[in-house]
This record gives sequence, structure tokens and C-alpha cells, in this order.
Amino acid sequence: MNTLYTAATRMTIAFLNRCADLDVRRDRGSGVVETIIIVAGFASLAFTVYLAVAGKVNGWISKIPGSSGP
Repeated sequence: MNTLYTAATRMTIAFLNRCADLDVRRDRGSGVVETIIIVAGFASLAFTVYLAVAGKVNGWISKIPGSSGP
């Protein structure tokens, strides 16, 4: 049982050390830049989908008799 605790403790310490090493080596500003790029990409994709759907909906509405006004 003592060996099990020792092995578990060593694995936990190794994991914590690995996490600490990753945190120290990471570039702190890169996460912000990547997030901005991802958000801008999704915004442009959403705008493109909006334009496509709006064009389709306007096309369907124009086919309805009497939809253009009195």
C-alpha cells in the first residue's frame, strides 16, 4: 500500500510540474490574438450566411402574389 501511495504521489508531482512548465513556456499574448482571429472568422462566416439566407427569403417573398404592396 505504501508503494501505491508513493507511485501516486510521484505521478501527481510529475503532472503538476508538467503543467507548470507548459504555463511558463506559453506565450501570453498569443491566446488573445488567436481568439480575435477566430471571432473575426466566425463573424464573417455568419455575415455570409446571413446574406445568403436574406437573398433566399426575399426571393421567396417576391414570388408571393401581392407581396410587393397594394
